Amino acid sequence: MDAEEVKVSSRTETRRRPNRAEKREANRQRILRAARSVFGKRGFHGATIEEIADEAGLSNGAIYYNFQSKGELFLRLLEERQDERIEHMRRTLSPAIDGQALDRALAEEARDAIRSLKDSREWRLLVLEFIAYAVRTPNLAPKLTANELKLRDALTELMQQQIAAHGITPTLPAAEFALGVIALAEGLAVQELTDPGAVRDDLLPDLLTLLLPP
Repeated sequence: MDAEEVKVSSRTETRRRPNRAEKREANRQRILRAARSVFGKRGFHGATIEEIADEAGLSNGAIYYNFQSKGELFLRLLEERQDERIEHMRRTLSPAIDGQALDRALAEEARDAIRSLKDSREWRLLVLEFIAYAVRTPNLAPKLTANELKLRDALTELMQQQIAAHGITPTLPAAEFALGVIALAEGLAVQELTDPGAVRDDLLPDLLTLLLPP
């Protein structure tokens, strides 16, 4: 094979057509990007599959090929955000090597959670709208619960690791601590929606000190 043939072969490999799995994944990402935009503009109930398909430049059938329903599509967006939060928690909390470092890491994670909810007002409204719908929808309710448990289990695991590593005597079981932290964060998110600016950045860290051992 001479030099010119090598160049042609190289260009052919570079321009290889995506296979079916790659095409489907590319379409899924187009759909998810379009869904974020349309849900953000129209709300969960106001958004339609037709609008999402138009935004993605795909057919309605392409949406239903990848997602069973509008609810399943939004749930996937929710799972993505949840996975990002879990990954951020692991990066923040795992390196804590002593008790003081753990306190600082928890405070920073809590501040980041508050900043996030302040910066994503429309998203929080969407989540509340979706939760009210999903808990009344038999095929979505257990999936929503599983998604919530994923976050709770991840925080529980991180706290158990820290308790074991530092010989901490917890005031609450790790699972209950995780549940309480999430409940506080979600409750503050609602308060920030109804009264913007009421939740200062350090409020959640200060509340967590009431749950942490002295």
